[in-house]
Amino acid sequence: MRRVTTEQFYAAVGPLNVYPQIQPGPYPYTSIWKTMDVSRAVIGKSVGVREGGTVGQEYYLGDGT
Repeated sequence: MRRVTTEQFYAAVGPLNVYPQIQPGPYPYTSIWKTMDVSRAVIGKSVGVREGGTVGQEYYLGDGT
């Protein structure tokens, strides 16, 4: 997967029928974004980050997205 901007991530997943699957575990919280069809293909992921007291997200898209 490659890191992308927030805008690039939502432009890619916006038109798709996807859902976030939150992964269990401690921080950083990670969501794997999968398609709703039978394949349940992984489209991307979002990861919580904390830098200098600020909390945000990093976004990643699969190589085929």
